[in-house]
Amino acid sequence: MLYTFSLRAAHQATRLCFLLLIGCLPLLSSCSDSKEQQTVTPDPTIKVASTANLGTFLTDKNGNTLYYFTRDTDGKNVCTGGCAAVWPIFYEADIQVGGDLQASDFTTQMTADGKPQTLYKGWPLYYYAPLVNGQNVREATGQTTGDGVGNVWYVVSPSYSVMVATKSILDKSTNQSANRNFLIDSKGRTLYTFLKDERNPTTLATNCTGNCATVWPPFYTTGRNLPSALKGSDFGTITRSTTTSGPYGDGTVTNQQLTYKGKPLYFYTADNQTRGQVEGNGLVSEGDKWQVATP
Repeated sequence: MLYTFSLRAAHQATRLCFLLLIGCLPLLSSCSDSKEQQTVTPDPTIKVASTANLGTFLTDKNGNTLYYFTRDTDGKNVCTGGCAAVWPIFYEADIQVGGDLQASDFTTQMTADGKPQTLYKGWPLYYYAPLVNGQNVREATGQTTGDGVGNVWYVVSPSYSVMVATKSILDKSTNQSANRNFLIDSKGRTLYTFLKDERNPTTLATNCTGNCATVWPPFYTTGRNLPSALKGSDFGTITRSTTTSGPYGDGTVTNQQLTYKGKPLYFYTADNQTRGQVEGNGLVSEGDKWQVATP
């Protein structure tokens, strides 16, 4: 009888444990699901700041302003020697961004002396550390005193439509090279002006059409965000119409070509859409001379 009682008690205890386990499963599942749904967003290591004068620009995670050097047109750091002391390189191993920034726009490149440096859209990034009492001291968080220094250093905006570049370029008409500041688009592609447009300002929309526009494509952009070296009032647009025809229909496409100081801006196909490439300066083509657009 004692044996029968013990067996029955053991069976009831086993059944009770089984029921308790089944009852806890939804709770365990709920806890698991809750943990899976909780995603932690890391703090940005590169941020965007803004001022009334400069618009939006990049900073590091602590709010220190980042700059680009117009002489780095080809995508390589050429700030060496004493320049490197005043403009320390910026490097961030863990790229975390927020807002409209894209992590894929940031890359890493080794400098000539073997140090890693972060690049944004192909431009090496720097801090500013001017001399203070004989020592290079990085500017304080939130400051932008490096913008415009030497007309070759500027804050880095994520939305520049036109930028300034600096390099030694060849004038094909004289076969002479000289350092020039000139305009480029946001991808570093050189922008040109056509002397014929200066001679015939009342027919800007038709001075370069057909084969000319194929060799020298017009520069179209909807943005007007510029480095501080450039004045927004110097830029305008002209309306260009292109007629298309074919088996899929006929029609006219209208675009707004950007102008600088009244001169329409163009690319040159022989530059192969390559940043820093300048093959068209000084060329006589399509009836007149072409030159890089200079600020």
